[in-house]
Order: sequence, then C-alpha cells, then structure tokens
Amino acid sequence: MSFNTKICKLILALAFCFWFISLQAQNSVAVDSLLNALSVAKDSKLKIEALLGLSAELEGSEQNKALNYAQQACLFSRQSGNHNGEINSLIQKGNCYLLMSDYKRARVCAESAMAKAEEFKMKKEIALSMNVLGKIYIELGEYENSSEQFFRSLGIFEKIHDNRGVTQSLGLIGLVYWYQDEYSRALGYLKKSLSIARVLQDKSLITKNLNNISIVYLSTNKYDSALIYVNEALIINKQLNDKRKMGVNYNNIGLIQIRQKKYDGAIISIQKALELHKEINNRFHIANCYLSMGKCYDSIGNKSASTIAYQEALKVAQQNGYINFIYTSAGKLSELYLERKDTGSAFHYKVIENQSKDTVSQLRKEKIMSNIEFQYQAQKKDYEKKIAQQKKETMMLIAILGLVAGLIITILLLSRNRIKARNVVLVNQVLEKELSFKNKELSINLMAMMKKNEMLSDISSRLIQIEKEAINDETKNAITKISHELRKGADEKLWKEFSARFQEVHHGFYEALLEKFPDLTQNELKLCAFLRLNMSTKDISELTGQSKLTLENARYRLRKKLGITNSESNLVTFLLHI
Repeated sequence: MSFNTKICKLILALAFCFWFISLQAQNSVAVDSLLNALSVAKDSKLKIEALLGLSAELEGSEQNKALNYAQQACLFSRQSGNHNGEINSLIQKGNCYLLMSDYKRARVCAESAMAKAEEFKMKKEIALSMNVLGKIYIELGEYENSSEQFFRSLGIFEKIHDNRGVTQSLGLIGLVYWYQDEYSRALGYLKKSLSIARVLQDKSLITKNLNNISIVYLSTNKYDSALIYVNEALIINKQLNDKRKMGVNYNNIGLIQIRQKKYDGAIISIQKALELHKEINNRFHIANCYLSMGKCYDSIGNKSASTIAYQEALKVAQQNGYINFIYTSAGKLSELYLERKDTGSAFHYKVIENQSKDTVSQLRKEKIMSNIEFQYQAQKKDYEKKIAQQKKETMMLIAILGLVAGLIITILLLSRNRIKARNVVLVNQVLEKELSFKNKELSINLMAMMKKNEMLSDISSRLIQIEKEAINDETKNAITKISHELRKGADEKLWKEFSARFQEVHHGFYEALLEKFPDLTQNELKLCAFLRLNMSTKDISELTGQSKLTLENARYRLRKKLGITNSESNLVTFLLHI
C-alpha cells in the first residue's frame, strides 16, 4: 500500500470513528463551551450530556481525556439511575477503547450497552451498540461480521424511522466496502447516506459523507470527482465554522493535489490544514498533516523541508503515543539521513522505527488474539443462541405434541372412565349381590350352628338331670365332666367355624378393627362380628346364651371403646365401614 493510500485510510477510518457521537454533543461544539456547560450544570442529565459531548469532541485528539469523560458520565448515570445515560456512556466508552485499540474492553462496553438496551427495550441504543461492535469487527478485519452488525442496525433504525441512524448505518456499510476495495458499492451506500442527510438538512452528516465520498474517489484515482465532493464539504464546514473538519478537508485536498502532482497547491492546502488543527490543538491531525507535508516535499525533492516535516510529525507522535505515525515518520527519516550518508542519525531513527515496529507487531499480535477471542465469544454466543432456539423450538414442539396427546388422552380417558364407571357399577352390583348372598349363607350357617348348639345344650341339660339322679359318685363325676366338655367343645367349635367363615366373607375386618382399636377383647371382637352381620340382640342372645341385658351392657362398653359417644351414631353402621 502506497504512502498516500495509507494517509487516506487513516483519515477515513478516523472520520468514521466520529460517526457515532452523543446526539447532544456534535463535533461543531467547542470544548470550551462544553466545559462551561459542565461547570454550570446542576441537573445530572445535563451534566451527563456535557460529559458525553466532551468525550465525543476529544476522542480523536486526546483519547485518555475522552475516555475519562465517558467514564464520569457512566458513573453519574448509575448514581442517578439514568439508564439512557448509562447505555450511551457505555457506547461512548466502547468508541474510546476502540480508538485506543483496546478491542476487548471496547467489546465488553458494547455488549454491556446492548444487554442493558435490550433489557429496557431501547431499540435505538441497541442499534448504536451494534454499530460499535461492527466497527470493532472492521478493525479486526472481520468484514462479513461487521456488515452483519451494520445491516442489523440499519434494519432497526428503519423500523423506528430514525433517519439519522439510517444515515449513520449506511455510511458505516460504505466504510466496510471501502476497506475491501469494493469502491462501487462503497460509493453506492455513501451516496444513499448523503441523500438522506440532505433531506434531513443535517450539515454535519452531509459534510462527513461528502468527505468520505471524496476519499473513495481518491482511492480510485478519480481526482476531479474527489475535489468536487471535498470542496463542497469545505464550503459547508466553513459555514459551520467547524475547524477540525475544515482541517481534514484541506489535508484531503492536499493529498489529491499530490496525486495530481500539483505540489505548490498541495503545500498551501496542507499548511492551511495544519494551522487549523494547531488552532484547536488537535494533535492527531497535526501529526497527520506533518506526514502529508513530508511526503509532498519528498515528492519534489526538497529533502531538507521533508526532514523537518517528518521530525515534527515524529515529535507530536511520540508525545501522544501515536505508534503508526512514529513508525512511518521514523522510517522516512532513517531513509533521508541514509541518503545523506549520515549513518549516525539514520541509525538513531532506525532504532526508533524498530522499537515502534516491535510495538506495532505487539499490537498486531494483540489484535490477532483479540480477533480470535472475539470470534470465540461470537461463536459461543451464536451456539448458545442456536441451542436456546432449538430448545425453544423443541419445547414448542413438545407443547404442541403434548397438547394433541393431551386431547387424545383426555378423550380416551373420558371414554375409558365412562366404560370404567359402568363396569364399576356392574362390579359393585355383582359384589353387593355376592356379599349379600354370602352374608345370607353365613347367617344360615350360623343359624344351623345355633340349632346344633341348642341340641348340644339340650343333651348337656339331660346329662345334668341324669347326673342328679345318679347314686354313684363316680358316675356323677363322669357325667358332669362329659357335660362340661360337651358344652365347652360346642362353644369353641361353633366360634372357630363361624370365625373362619366370617373371615372368608369379610376379609381383613378383624385386622382393620384391631389396628384402630387394639384394646378390644376376644368377646368384643365376637360381638363386632355379629353386629357386622346386622344381627339383632335377640339373635346374638340365642346364639351365645347370654341375656339381653348382658348384651346391651356389652354393646354400651363397646361403643365407648370405639369412641361412639354420640347417641345418634349407629354402631352397626360404624362397623359396616371398617
């Protein structure tokens, strides 16, 4: 790349770095007036606006001060809860870090601004954050990613009808194409941007576009077209009394005149640019003008004047840490002194060139590392977004399938429940009939056992009568024993047989009863079983041989043990639900 092309690239890159600034602080606003506004500002919002304006005004000349003002604006915004101010401060900090080649911090600021803007649904600030990210991608040589960011921001600005934002994004897209030497496309977007700026009658944006279109024409060696656009920009900047932009215009005119080999005119133009930048103390452009001056004198063979110009450029660059200017001017000085056979001076400047070259190499390495890290972070975010999108789509699909399946299952369940309900009714009816039958059967068996028991009782009574009439004591004792065993065996056999049959019909009744009321006696369990069969006191009396009064007392004690103190509660009903 030739020296002239390098100068053009530097100028256009710088010009585009000024594209995003706070709306409240235009480049035409002098630092002194902004400082005055800051000193008298009592409202936090006005103070933040003044700080952002100062940062935007100084970012191209005194980057550390510009960053400091942006940081102060960010701090005040957070303290006062001004979300809009904080987001714009982060964007401005991103621009400052970008100009300082600190791409990592620039990215962090831009992404933080975007995250906060998305949180508060501030579309304009989202687009502005995208523009910062796009400019970082340009610096890292990632033009495809850069274009993606600018086109996304363009889409947002168009949706919210922010024509100034549209103009900025179009200009940045033109910048991407210019960096890739696609001059036709670059001109197309820059001229679109210029057209909208003219409609808006925004002279600041008009002059930026005119100047940048001029540089694209300069890159394609169309010097007459380049002069037309830069001269129009100069006229407007004179009307605005914007000395910084006037200086940039004059320097660009000088570069065009060098290409046209109109060296006298070039020296005059560059000198005017230098005087303007000195007047406003814009050291970056002062160093840039000295480089242009050195090149011009070098082209006409005035080595002495060329040496002085490069020395001045080197001096300003060293004072302000402009590494690329140090490297370029030191290299030219080394060549000039070597031509004069002044090896000592040539070596001195060669050492400076090599030192700055090492710094440039380090910056390039850092740039490469930043690029790798940036790509990694971008790929990571894209991957996370894809995973999130896939998860969202999967969840939606699952939800839809779940809904469909739910409807089908609901229909099936309703049908099944209807069938099941019918079956349950039928089964219950069958079970009730079966239980009723078994209870009747059990009652019949019980009555049979009762008859059998009556017969045994009658036999026992007769034996007792015989025992009374017997004379022999031995015979009496034998009859008494037989009668007792007969009655006892009858009772035990009767209860055992009844209990077995009862358990078959009412399985688990005793266990459930004892689990709730473990203090129940064997006789109370028998009484519960009889009552479970809904037997009357009379039937139980006949079966057991106990009197009705005894059974009534037994029932009373049972109610107390079962906790049925309410006279309205039915004991039989209670036992039926065990």
